[in-house]
Order: sequence, then C-alpha cells, then structure tokens
Amino acid sequence: MKTLDARIRFTGERRQVTALFYDIVGSTELLLRSEPEKFFRSVSALHQSAETVIRKHGGFLHQRLGDGGCCFFGYPEQSEDAAESAVRASLELLRVAAGAETTTQAKAKARRPFRLRIGVATGLVVFSTQGDEIVGTAPVLAARLQAEADPNSVLVADSTVQLTRQKFDYSLLREARLKGFEHPIALWRPQERDRSTAEPSPSQGYDRPIRGREKELAALASAWNSAVGGKGSLIAVVGEPGIGKSRLVGEFAEGLRQSAHETVVFQCGRRLESQPLHPFVSFLERLVAEPSVLKDGDNDAFMRALQASGRQLDASAADTILAFTADRSPATSRNIRVSDLSGRAFRRKVIEAAADILTCKAAGLPTLLIFEDVHWADDMTLELIDRLGSLAARLPILVIQTSRIRRSLAVASEIDLPGLTAAAVRDLVASIWRERPPPGLSDFILDQCDGMPLYAEELASFFRGRQPLGKSLSEWKGLLREGGVTSLNDLLSARLAATGSARQAAQFASVIGREFSISLLTYLLEGVSRRSVDVDIEQLLSQGIIERSTTSHGSYQFRHVLAQEAAYSSLLKSDRRRIHRRIARLLVGEEKPSLPAAIAAWQCAEAGLHDAAARFALAAAEASVLRSAMREANVSLELCAEAVGSLSRRHPDRTELALSLFELQGIVASALEGEGSESARRVYARAMQLLRKQPSAVRVKHFPVYWGWWFTAPNILTQQSRARILVADMQAVEDRETRLQSYHCGWATSFHAGEHGFCLDCVAKGLALYDPESAVRNRAFFGGHDAKVCGLGESALSYLLLDESEASELAIGQCLEWASATDHAGSMVHALYYAMVLARCQGRYDEVHALGEQMLSLAERHGLAASQARANMYCGWAELMTSSAAGGEERFAGGLALQQQLGTDDNFSMHSDMHAQVLRHRGRSAEALTTVQNAINVGRSSGQSFWLAELYRLSAQLKHDLNEPPSSIRRDLTRAIQIADGQKAAWLAERAKQSLDGLPRP
Repeated sequence: MKTLDARIRFTGERRQVTALFYDIVGSTELLLRSEPEKFFRSVSALHQSAETVIRKHGGFLHQRLGDGGCCFFGYPEQSEDAAESAVRASLELLRVAAGAETTTQAKAKARRPFRLRIGVATGLVVFSTQGDEIVGTAPVLAARLQAEADPNSVLVADSTVQLTRQKFDYSLLREARLKGFEHPIALWRPQERDRSTAEPSPSQGYDRPIRGREKELAALASAWNSAVGGKGSLIAVVGEPGIGKSRLVGEFAEGLRQSAHETVVFQCGRRLESQPLHPFVSFLERLVAEPSVLKDGDNDAFMRALQASGRQLDASAADTILAFTADRSPATSRNIRVSDLSGRAFRRKVIEAAADILTCKAAGLPTLLIFEDVHWADDMTLELIDRLGSLAARLPILVIQTSRIRRSLAVASEIDLPGLTAAAVRDLVASIWRERPPPGLSDFILDQCDGMPLYAEELASFFRGRQPLGKSLSEWKGLLREGGVTSLNDLLSARLAATGSARQAAQFASVIGREFSISLLTYLLEGVSRRSVDVDIEQLLSQGIIERSTTSHGSYQFRHVLAQEAAYSSLLKSDRRRIHRRIARLLVGEEKPSLPAAIAAWQCAEAGLHDAAARFALAAAEASVLRSAMREANVSLELCAEAVGSLSRRHPDRTELALSLFELQGIVASALEGEGSESARRVYARAMQLLRKQPSAVRVKHFPVYWGWWFTAPNILTQQSRARILVADMQAVEDRETRLQSYHCGWATSFHAGEHGFCLDCVAKGLALYDPESAVRNRAFFGGHDAKVCGLGESALSYLLLDESEASELAIGQCLEWASATDHAGSMVHALYYAMVLARCQGRYDEVHALGEQMLSLAERHGLAASQARANMYCGWAELMTSSAAGGEERFAGGLALQQQLGTDDNFSMHSDMHAQVLRHRGRSAEALTTVQNAINVGRSSGQSFWLAELYRLSAQLKHDLNEPPSSIRRDLTRAIQIADGQKAAWLAERAKQSLDGLPRP
C-alpha cells in the first residue's frame, strides 16, 4: 500500500464537526496557593487524562491552551456520531477532573481534583489538511459556551442538541447574548439517559409512495391507455429542479410493472450535449453488450443483438446506424465541405433508423420510452424525440420527456409540475413522521420549501431526527439557524455529512460526475480497499444519496443531481482540482479513454491541464463533425477555444492546437451559418494570419485552412486573388496532393473570373499530379467531388468559350467517363452538371433535359439537395424552351426557389440568364430585362465575369423586344464584344458580333 503522502491529500475541506472547549475553573488562584511544580504536574496530568478521554470517544485534542484545551470530533476522521461522542466525552471529562474516575496513567500524578467548565457546539468549518487552520462558528461558539458554564458543568449549543436529543436529556437553562453572535443563544445542559430507552432512528423511506400527484399520474395513465390502443403520444413533464419530475415518471413506470410492455430509459447528461445521440448510443451499447460491435461496425453481431431483443430491422437501417457509431479517422473531419447537404441527409437517415429501432417492437408490445433531463440533450437527441413524437400517433408507444425548460413541440402534450399543495405537504410530512407531527410543523415546512417535494422531504427528515422537538415557530427557525440550513443544498450537505466515512467516497464520486463506476472511484480513493469502498457505497445507498444506474450496468448515480452538487460544493476548489487532475492523468494515459471525450475534456479543463483539455475537446468535435452533428461539435469547440486561450503563448503545442481548432470552427461555422457567413470568413481569416507564418510542413498539414479561406471569400475577385496566393504558397511543397488541390482552387475560380488561360494552365499542372488512390480519400474533403472530374469539366467549358470545340467535346467526354468510373455520387453529379451547362450554352435542349433527369435521379437517391435544385431548373428551362406549356416554368421556378433557400448558387450569372429567358418566353420581357441588368451588376461587382458578355447580349435582345433606342442596344452588344475579347473568349465574341451585325445600320 502506498503511503499517505503518495495519495491525494486535501489542502482543506468543508465539514460538519463538533468542537469541545474545556477550561480549569480558578486556575490562577490554584496556582497562587500551590507550588508551581506541583501545579504544573497536576495540570499536565489533567491534560493527559483529557486527551485519553477525548481519544476514547473518537475525538482529537487539537490544542492545549495552558489551563484548558480545544478538541474536535469528526476530525480528522469523519464520524456520523461525532456530536453524541462529544457530549459523552464532556460528561466523562467532568467526572475524571473531579476525581470520580481516573485513568491508570493519571492515578499516580493527579494530586487534587479540578473543576471544569466545558462548551460543546456543532457546525460547518473549513480546515486545512495539516489541521493548523480551522475556520468556522463551531469552535468560537464552543469557547463562548465554556465561558458561560458554571463550574463542573457542560453547556451545549442548539446545533448539537438537535443531533443528540434521542441520546441525552437536556434542560434549557436560559438564553444569553454571546460576544460576536447577533441572536440570543440557548444554553442547554445535558444529562445521561438510560441507553435502553433510546428511540431507534426512523426509517428513511426513500421509496415511499409519491404524494400530491394524483392528477398528473392520471394524465399519464390515460395517455398510456390510448397508446395501448394504438394511438400513442409524446408528453413533456416540465418543472424546476427538485419538483419531482423523475419521481413522477418513475412512480408511473413502476405501476406498469405487472402489464406486458417494454420500458426504455434514456438519460441525458450535463456536459454530454456535444456527444450526438449519446443516450441512444448508450442504449445500443447495453443492447449489444460489447461496445466494439458498434465501434467496429460489426453488422452480423449487431443484427443478432437486435433480433435477440425482439427487434426485426431492415438491413439498410442497421447499416446506417453502424455508419454513425463506427470509429472513423479524425483526420478527415477538418477537410469536409458541407455545401451539398449530404451530411444533413445522412443525419436525417440516422434519426429515422434510430426511431425504427425504438418502435419496431411496438406492434406486438406496447412501448414506454422515457427521456430524462432533456434540458441537457444534444440536438440529434432532440430530433429523435421529435421524430418519435410524430410517429407515436399511429403506434402503441408513449414517449415521455422530463425537462427543466419548455420546448416548442407541436406534437407534444405538456404536464407542468407545480409545487405541492398544503394538503400534499402535510401528507408527505406525516408519511415521514410515521405519527402525528407537532401542530403547525407541516405548514412551517410548506412555507420553507414552497411546495418543492425534495425540499419538503429533507426538511421533514431533518426535524424528525431531532426528537423530542420543540413546538414553537421560533424553535424551528432556531434549529435551522443553528444547523446552518438556509437552502435545500444545506440539507443535502448535512445528510451527506451524517454518512461518516462514506462522505469522502461521495465527494470523490461527485467529481467524476452524476454517474460513476466503482472501478474509477476505487482508483481515486487510492490506499482505500475495495471492501471499504463497497461498505461506503452501501452506506450511501441506504441513505438515499446514490442509487444504481438505470442506464449503465454496474454503475451508480447520485439519486438527484442536486445531491451531486451538494457533495461537489463541499470540497474546496483546490481539492476538486487535485481530484480532477488525478482523473485527467488517468484519461490522458489510457489508449482509449474510459470516459466520453466531452467529459474527458471537462475533467482536464477543471484540472488545469489545458493542453489535454483542448485535445479531448477537438476529438469530441471531430467525432461530431464526422457524424454531421455540427451544433454538438460547436459545444466542444467552445470548450476547446477556452482551453487554447488559457495556454501560455510559449506553450510548444499552442500553435498546432489553435490551427486545428480553426479548421473545425471553419467547417462548423460554414455548416451552421453558411459558407459565405461572416463568422466563417472571420475564422479562416484568423487562421490564415497564423498559418502563413508557419514553415512549409505546417502549411501542408493544415492545407484545409487555405481551402476554407479561399472558398469563403466574399466574391470572385477576392477568391481569385486568394487562389493565386494559394497556388504560389504551395508551389514548393513536396506533397503532390496538396499541390493538386491548390491548382483545384486555381482553376475553379479562374473560370468564373473569365481567366481561361490561367484556368487551363492550373488544370494541366494539377492533373499531372493526380493520383487515383489519393483521390478516393480526398474527393470527399475538397469540394465533395473528384479533382480530375472537376478539372476536365472546367476545361471543357473554358475550351468552349475559347472556341476550341473539339478540345471541349473531348474533355467533357473524358469527364463523364471518369466520373462513372469513380462510382462516387458527388463526382457523377458534378460531371453531369458540367455536361448540362455545356449543352445549355450550345442550345441543345433535349440533351440538357436528359442530363438533368439523370442528375435529378442521382441527387434524390443520395440526398443532394443543391443538385436537385439545379437539375429541376435546367429540366424546366429545357421544357419551356421547346414547348409553350406552363409545366416547364413551374419546374424551373421550384428549382430556383429551392436554390435560393439553400443559398448554394455559385453560377448566378448563367442561372439569371436562364431565368430571364423563361420570363421572355412567357411574354414578360420587362421583368426579364430587370433580371438581366441585376445579374450584370452582380457579376461586375463580384468578379463573376465569364458570362457577362452573354448577359449584355441578352440585354440587347430584350431591349429590342421592348423597342428601346437602337443606340442602347448597340452599346450593350459593343460592351459584350469588348468583354469577350478581353477574356479571349472567341466563341462569346462571335455570338455578340453576329447579333451586332444583325442590327439595322443607323
């Protein structure tokens, strides 16, 4: 066993102790009448006798004060009967001092009896581990009482009397105003009582029936009866902490035990808001028994576990769940682009599959699903609850959620838990008292607790433990004042203190969290045997402080989160940090941390290990991003930002952690607020300021920052400028894939900027670096498509505008062929879009329509909403341009509306051209001209100039339709030719020249 010094030692602690002060009466007169040596021997003998008596009763002689002493009970070792021991020691000490009893040691040395004054008081104190500093009212009050006592007597404070009424008889001498105390203090004198008459402590009765909730229980029963009949519902039980939400639901669930049904409880947890679907995943872990089944994606074992539980699930739904739970490489998360919304589609499929798992048994077995503490639920869990609520109406399931806050749910009924009525409080107090309580006490408790059941129970138990109890309001208030009780937390702390040595186990457990395992608790309580820990656990269970976990086999949890908070707050901050640090170091040393990454991050942050906290928070955020849980990821990123901000600027890992943080923040901000959002741009701008100062190897490692900085540029002009910087900065790097992706940025922007020469140069240099194997890994990261497909498609368009039709046709053919070979949805849709745009430019309407239908089919199958919008726009446009039917216009309008809703139009110029053509075809040329002129203005200001020549040409056509002056028409066509010539876009220039030549000469 390790020594005490090798174990965690508290620097201090808040603890309830009993202080005992004794003093020799008339010591100065005795000294003057005696020889100094003889007096010294007598006093020393008394101190030795006193120390023996104090130690015999479990106390500790803290200081000898010349002619007196200061003692503590419940320190350094905790004791649940400290107050009783102190009073017994004080009475025995009087007898020893008077000579009625002597110890063996003292017989030879004691020469004369002494008269003592003794004071005893109980209260919360803060003391250092070394015991040299003790702060609290108990020792001060004990010293004041000792000074007020008559010779050969003991005075006991109210706080001690209330803890020992069942053990001693007390007489109230008087009330006195003592120095330093605002209110008069009652002076009690104790007397031994025949122990055979002592009243046994009352049963705690933590499982007593619920009181005052008949109406709410009836509402739940009615909802259950409807569910059994096939018409289920979602019910939200809402109320403040301690109001009895879980107690109500637990009582209801217990009442169903005899009926055939299934109950599943999901526990949401504080600091787990960043773990997507954590309650559901915990349920799956219990279902499969072996967590590796979920982490490794073992489909066969998963299906067997589902079938063993009576669940028959579609194989595709099981695949979706395993795709969600399986471990993935964290390196991928920082490169994800979310614009095609496939992540959202995946998220939706996961929610639907999870709901299927929870409802597939309901047809044959009514199901009760309980979600506890939903105010701490992650976003995906909230979506799952909403999904279950929407399904419940046609299934035999009842979904109940408990929460401190209201949520706006159209499909949910709400039970708002108020405080208990006066009658219910009286009933509750009577059930705890087991006999008629003192008149008026129930109303006093009601006034104190304001109808909160947990508070009422604790108050009733507090007073019940202090029998015989006074009968006046002032006495009850005095008991609370002397006990230091001003809140529910004080009552819970007092009950915790009464558990003796088990209190320390509860304190350590509270640092782990509301739920804890015995193995981790034993690890923290280093030097304490497992047997001792088990004894402490049994004590905490019997006192109703903890209970066995309902969601994790072999674990325990605090019965109420308020009990955990009481245990946690009883620790000094310095000692909390020591325990957090021990947990944190264990987690850091584990190959696979035994606690969720989000909890590990919090533990490390509280321990002051900010670098480890940042790493765990990044791991939690990466896992969430990979599961398309961006809001959950954001929670972890906020903690990570705090941890990185707390690191010294000289910390060797600070730059690396900051860059990793920026990468994920950029992805999350783009997903939550849009790729063009100010927050996303701000993140990438800060990241680039830091990254461009780093050596080449670091820039390569964090290339996604470059990509995000380029992609989130506010317009094409800025994006093109950044693309050139990006290409230049990556020229010298050795990694071929990084250089390829820099060219990828270059060609994508250059085409839109009308810089076709630079675009084709980037394609040629980039595709020379292309590696098919690397492409498989990276196509999901950069743009969501294969780089070769993109380069060939972009070059096909550039070649067309440069009037190199053969090269254009060759490139688009290769593009479609390679996309098909990849068998990658994003790449195939991307290739079809290029082919469709190319056919649209050339006016091949039937080809546009055919390609659009192919694209739409793929997009719908893979949940690519932006691609669905584009496909419908182009198909609608082609239909309208070849027919006078209104169906094409409606289809185009639907696609356009979806695209505007999604905010994913990166080809605004061409799409505005198409919109104007639709309007023109329907005889609305004036609206069409306004649309074109707006597109021209946007194109000129943003830098998207590749299609400006065509927009001016269409403007001229519309002005001709509207009989505008020929000079205005001619100016537009002349401007179109100038723009096309500037871009060397001979194909566009020729179209504009033909239109100009067709005008009547002035």
